[in-house]
Amino acid sequence: MGRKEDKREGLLAYAHIVHRAKLNLKCKALLWHYAFTYNWNERKASYYTQDQICAYVGISPTTYQRAKSKLIELKWIITEKKSMDLPVFVAPAVGIDDPDYSKMSWSKGHEDNKLKLEDALNSLPEQFRDPLGENISSDLDSN
Repeated sequence: MGRKEDKREGLLAYAHIVHRAKLNLKCKALLWHYAFTYNWNERKASYYTQDQICAYVGISPTTYQRAKSKLIELKWIITEKKSMDLPVFVAPAVGIDDPDYSKMSWSKGHEDNKLKLEDALNSLPEQFRDPLGENISSDLDSN
């Protein structure tokens, strides 16, 4: 497999991580932008201006600043400002889940918050593991 294909796999693997990330909509939309505009082939940072990002993502500058700060805090993006006349350089990373995520009503639908079938089976009362109970074994013993 060639180098270009490997980088594409990296982007697709990252997309899967972002898809499952426990982040609010604004943070996730901004993170998608950074992941999409990161140069995966050459491993070069995204360098769009705030105005461009706000226009492409469809958010206000205030919302952008809040979401960007949250992504930095949760370590989902790495940023560096080289000079005042250049945009901020941004690279995507794999961060941590937002601790406030589970407080949102819609977070219940996240796959990680759903009870797994195996866990549900294991948590059933004893009657589900031994439906005949001790009565059948004592009846068999008396015969």
